[in-house]
Amino acid sequence: MQRFKTIYFIYNADGGLLNEVKYWVNKNIFKRPTACELCGISHGKIFVKSEWLKFINDLQREYKVEVLHRNEIPRKIEEKRFSFPCVVGETEDDLIELISSISFKTFQKNEGIQELSEKLSMKM
Repeated sequence: MQRFKTIYFIYNADGGLLNEVKYWVNKNIFKRPTACELCGISHGKIFVKSEWLKFINDLQREYKVEVLHRNEIPRKIEEKRFSFPCVVGETEDDLIELISSISFKTFQKNEGIQELSEKLSMKM
């Protein structure tokens, strides 16, 4: 079994205040479909979900956890050309995609955090 030193959750959206406001307006005002299923899991209409924060805090007991936007990822992840959103685990030797963007599309909105937690536990 592989030992992960860092778990990266990567949104399919750009970070920064202007980008986040633009994303929110497109999603909530213009009702455009969003391209980031992880955003739907981790955020409500306005704020981060408390269940998401608890999930991340629980993971941080055992791993270093980084939650990043696609414009914030380190070069080592960028070079792997993962599709976003995704969850990536870093070992001493490699970066491994634990949950792919395709998997995120199958998550149920109501059970997203629970489903993410279960799938992640199976991979780790």
